[in-house]
Amino acid sequence: MTQTDWTTLSLHLAAMMATALVLGAAARRLGIPAVVGEIAGGLLLGPTVLGRVAPEVFAWLFPPSGPVASARGAVARVGMLFFIVTIGLDISVAELRRSGRRSLLVGSIGTLVPLLLGFVMCYLFPGVIGVTDKDRFATALFMGSLLSLSANPVIARILMDMGLFRSDIGRTIMSATLVDDLVGWGLFAVILAEFAPRAAADGSGSGLAVLGAAALFLVGIALAGRFVLPGLFSWARQRLPYPSGAISLVLALALVGAAGSEHLGLHSFLGAFVMGIALAGTAARFPEPFAVIGEFAYAAFTPVFFVSMAISADFLAGFDPWLVGLITAVAFLGKITGVYTGGRIAGMDHRQALAVGCGLNARGILGIVMAAAAFDAGLIDLRLFVACVLMCVITTMAAGPALGALSGPARSSAAV
Repeated sequence: MTQTDWTTLSLHLAAMMATALVLGAAARRLGIPAVVGEIAGGLLLGPTVLGRVAPEVFAWLFPPSGPVASARGAVARVGMLFFIVTIGLDISVAELRRSGRRSLLVGSIGTLVPLLLGFVMCYLFPGVIGVTDKDRFATALFMGSLLSLSANPVIARILMDMGLFRSDIGRTIMSATLVDDLVGWGLFAVILAEFAPRAAADGSGSGLAVLGAAALFLVGIALAGRFVLPGLFSWARQRLPYPSGAISLVLALALVGAAGSEHLGLHSFLGAFVMGIALAGTAARFPEPFAVIGEFAYAAFTPVFFVSMAISADFLAGFDPWLVGLITAVAFLGKITGVYTGGRIAGMDHRQALAVGCGLNARGILGIVMAAAAFDAGLIDLRLFVACVLMCVITTMAAGPALGALSGPARSSAAV
């Protein structure tokens, strides 16, 4: 990276942070989560607005490719990995046992219903989706996996902004995202291995082999959290500078978990999230390093991350209103209906079940990443990619206001 590139990158990140701060604060004043304003900032700075109003400025400050764009993506992604590790800390194994039935019902039914609706949608509306008989099955599986997903980093940020993260609703939502992401990314890994043109050309392994390897890896992280990591942190507390040495250890473990899950075809965020769950017991004994990581990642990296959600795509290019409307409607219907059904079966009241459904409806950056991976692999075309990205943004922006309108009693009882 040249001196000019570093200068551009510095201004690039500064503009993103400043926009996120201003629009995030404006969103809070309107009574909605800051993440909504940050996503709106991405629309303003991206090709959708700035790229059309001042194309020369946009091309200089936010080049769509090259070292500056790559560096921005790396900064946002690595920073969010550290933030996601701290999210997993509040979903301990003991907590999963206590709320296991409720979280399992909410997560499983809330995943199965949108998955089935997304699959059926491609067979009922092939003309709108734009699929042929040859690629209909693969596209239907992809849409099912995308619509079953919930974006845990986005949802966690919304819950934190609203003071709901440690409430019963917040814990149920975050526990259920583990089921959503395991199913969604696991199915997507199978799709890439079996159906993607590039995967076939590269000679990748079978989908079931990929899924089995991913399951073994995640179980291994969980076992390490029970039998290895507590002793490792006790050693670090005695032999390394504290808390700096322990901070470095947490960051290294987050990157290991992220690298493993990414290599196996799951998203890096899932590996970091599971690593955070594995570290929950250790964090209770050694809270200082985790507190430092959480505060810094929340303040420095999450604004850049959420602005970047909307800064990399032109939402007017390839825009098809009928396709966007269909996918978005099925996304809302599938996730909210499925989660509501699971919540009611688990014993939640009407308002709580609906609030959890609205919270889990956000697809966020994980959905955008999945859509981008499918587009890059040749599974979907530009028109479907743009519709999927817009669906992810719309569901994310709607989650906070809907959750806030339904969770008044829960907010007052949230733990502090």
